[in-house]
Amino acid sequence: MLIAFASSDGLTIDSHFASAPVFEMYKFTGGPQGIIHTSLSSEDMAESNDKVDVRIKMLKECAIVYCTQIGGPAAARLVQSGIHPLKVPVGALIEDELNKLNILFLSKKLPPWLKKKVGEAAVQ
Repeated sequence: MLIAFASSDGLTIDSHFASAPVFEMYKFTGGPQGIIHTSLSSEDMAESNDKVDVRIKMLKECAIVYCTQIGGPAAARLVQSGIHPLKVPVGALIEDELNKLNILFLSKKLPPWLKKKVGEAAVQ
């Protein structure tokens, strides 16, 4: 399952979804994490008037995207695209959020939306 983090420094979640200059993407396996790649530079944004659409297309393989803020319409468009947005406080560490997610998986008490994502990831 791919997870994206709106981060300008690669360590913390510090960006609004629609204005994030970079997303760090991780493959979450419930164990040691590894970075996949970093995408979406400001150059990519210059080519489109719809910042949200560009980000949704770039994140289409992701199950979850972490950010500090996201507007209601953008969140709805993400959910319609099969991506679950999660808001966290500015400065939350990516590593801490991955650890929290791992603990949640180990507890086997996943919320319904996450159970669905896990099921979809297993099929792919």
